[in-house]
Amino acid sequence: MKRTIIIAVNVVIFWIALPLGLFSIAHRLDDGLSLDGGVPLLFQLLGLPLIPAGCAIAVLSVLALHNEGKGLPISALPPTRYVTTGPYRYWRHPIYTGYAAAMVGLGLLFDSPSMALLVVPGFYVLWHLTWVRLYEEPGLYRRFGQDYRAHRLHTGLVLPFSLRRAGRAVVLWLVQRVFNVRVEGKHNVPEQGPVIILHDHHNYLDFVFGQLCTDRPIVIPVTAESNRKPLGRAFIRLMGGVPRRRYSADPAGSMQLEDRFVAGEVLGISIEAERSWSGELQPFPPHVVRSLGKFDCPVVPAAFVGTHRHWPRWADGMDRGAPVTVRLGEPFLIREVVEGLTPSDPEFVERLTGEIRERIVALRDPDETSVDLTRVKRPRPELALWRCPICRDEECLGMDGKHWLVCRSCDARWDTRNGDLTQDWPEEDAGLRQTIAEWAAQAGTEPDLDLPEPYIVSQETTWLEDRHAGGWLGPLHRIGCGEVRLFADRIEWTGGDGAERTVPLAAIRTVTTERNDVLQLGIGKGVAQLVFAQASPLRWQRYVETLRG
Repeated sequence: MKRTIIIAVNVVIFWIALPLGLFSIAHRLDDGLSLDGGVPLLFQLLGLPLIPAGCAIAVLSVLALHNEGKGLPISALPPTRYVTTGPYRYWRHPIYTGYAAAMVGLGLLFDSPSMALLVVPGFYVLWHLTWVRLYEEPGLYRRFGQDYRAHRLHTGLVLPFSLRRAGRAVVLWLVQRVFNVRVEGKHNVPEQGPVIILHDHHNYLDFVFGQLCTDRPIVIPVTAESNRKPLGRAFIRLMGGVPRRRYSADPAGSMQLEDRFVAGEVLGISIEAERSWSGELQPFPPHVVRSLGKFDCPVVPAAFVGTHRHWPRWADGMDRGAPVTVRLGEPFLIREVVEGLTPSDPEFVERLTGEIRERIVALRDPDETSVDLTRVKRPRPELALWRCPICRDEECLGMDGKHWLVCRSCDARWDTRNGDLTQDWPEEDAGLRQTIAEWAAQAGTEPDLDLPEPYIVSQETTWLEDRHAGGWLGPLHRIGCGEVRLFADRIEWTGGDGAERTVPLAAIRTVTTERNDVLQLGIGKGVAQLVFAQASPLRWQRYVETLRG
């Protein structure tokens, strides 16, 4: 009897009292705005199919909750199982959607513009912003956890499909027509179930090209710095990017990735963490390798072949015509590679790193580090080649015109017109052609700590900071432009207006490079960025990491 009374009261309130109340408000608005008779006959007729369609969606949703969830859409009689069948396959809250459609249909049929265009849409939005967001969804999170979080990723709120997925399809259609990109080995990505694609990383657009690996939804972690501006944030979300803070723990970002994994989506993970400066495959961060131990699913190795030539990190523009190939290898299981080991075992990292590296290298081209500098807009090879291979002075290289890289210390000169760097002077090795990676290896990439302090002094350096970067990511606060100096135990910056900053190296948690002119320091819960006019962030990163041990 109690259950019957509860159901009857909810039916009266939801299907009788509420519609009468909405029509009463709409009638007053129609009179006040002189909108009586304002619905054309054609639109009134459109209300006829909306009413039964909306009612059918709502009724089928109630039946799904009753049959599958063993409950009803009533707070006192909630389902005990999470339901994803019936209309819930397409909408997160189909009862409200069906109800709103039926009410709009009634407004059209009874010639009430306010009911169809103002009252019902306004009530629908207000209901979701208050009851649904503040009460219903938190309750679903508590009761069903990842099941609900994973389901909401694939379902719409108003439309029976994801606008984000449709927008992503349009972007990828344009990408395939603007860039010379193709995919090899697409069949290696399983058609169902969670999958991880492990790939190298050379280019800003890797996370866009990676979407072409499969027709399934794919999620790729990206640096949280791309989330600081509204347009960048919108584009990252559209393309399935999940912002991750590099400089601190990020439980929200980790939860998003786990939700996508539970939802059966494909995770695309850069095993290098940062974009390569030289096109070479960089060392894998141990914490990234260890984190793979919690995933028990197929892992597909991938190489973005040609993306270093397409847009080298040390260039300020791209060679749009350079061909790009997304090459996918055969899937494997992590547990089979590290059988008997746990992520805390040193051998776990060593064995898994070796396996992943071997598989990715096998997919890369032999000339992957080769770049035709004449085709790249605004090349700045000195950002990656920060030490002269001839005299070994640091930050003495620079472009002289369009085709020559010169050393200001020893007058060494390299020609770029034949691709890569061809030595022109000193004469004894004239004609020697090597990639930037090979010249950097010849110059050496280890910091010279025998130099007197300060080890590095860089002029025209802008200091930006966010002291509470653990919360909402807004624009960084600009402190000023000045000189920055690196000592054995600290970084000092002095602005032109007298502003100062001193950061002990012991307080720095992470040292990463953003763009090709930014050094980023994770300091406690905050972050600071040094934006250089000329200096190489890679050189600063190598020195700071070495001094921090």
